[in-house]
Amino acid sequence: MSNQELNPMQQSVVDVLGKPAGWVPLPITVVQAARAQLEMALAPLAEKLTPERPLFISKSSLTTVHGCEAHFVASLDSFEWTILNVRGTVMHKAVELSINWRGPVEPADLVDEALARLEDEESRGPSEFIAQLSPGERAQLRSYAVDLYTKFEESFPPLKASWRPVTESAARVELFDGAIFLSTRVDLTLGAPGSKVIIDLKSGRIYSNHREDLRFYALVESLRSGQAPRRLATYSLESARADVEEVSEGVLQAAVRRVVDGANAIYELTREDRQPKLNPGSQCRWCPLKDSCETGQNFLKRGFEDD
Repeated sequence: MSNQELNPMQQSVVDVLGKPAGWVPLPITVVQAARAQLEMALAPLAEKLTPERPLFISKSSLTTVHGCEAHFVASLDSFEWTILNVRGTVMHKAVELSINWRGPVEPADLVDEALARLEDEESRGPSEFIAQLSPGERAQLRSYAVDLYTKFEESFPPLKASWRPVTESAARVELFDGAIFLSTRVDLTLGAPGSKVIIDLKSGRIYSNHREDLRFYALVESLRSGQAPRRLATYSLESARADVEEVSEGVLQAAVRRVVDGANAIYELTREDRQPKLNPGSQCRWCPLKDSCETGQNFLKRGFEDD
């Protein structure tokens, strides 16, 4: 498909994610400095840990603990799959299949194949949840996932093999001989190490913390490969809009500070039983404490959509 055949949404994606003329990658010394800064700041914490009982840091744990510590503690063992939170997983699997699919295919066919494959993955993910859905619930989930995948197909140009598209790409960085792990799973990456674009797909609106999530992805990719990615993008399928940030030295340093603060908070809350702090926000809507937390209830009553 030539650029002349792209619709305006697809052309917009090409414009914001394409490599500009004259672009120069970040020096490797910037990544080396970020690693040194991270290891120096985490060294006191690492002394309290062992490889037999390491500390795992993920995007989800960082986002939750920085959002509200009480929510983080309450959510440690309370995650449950629902039709609303599994629909994105189904859509991501459909995108993964579409990249390697041979011949034309309809969104509904891809979603059906994605549902079947997720249901068969018994070792991880929502397989049991999907298998136990009633016919009506499965139809509802299928409808949501078809809608999301169709929006993706309408918004993104066909992903060429030369762009090196990869979906659901897992990465892990081991620090202090396995005492601390940083791990990510990225929705979509384009390009090779050193010029990679990291994309997080969202079904709804874009929030400020989404940039922080992607900075963590950028840090892990930089430490893993030794080369910083080029650009970060949160893409809202609902609004067909991308929030884009170039990866700079400042971006990596900000990610380091957030990881250090988050890692120390997670350790204190899970290993030292420190009393968690309350910080109401959008997470109050799905917090396990929403029926008993007066602070969160008051926050939700006053409304926050314009914050």
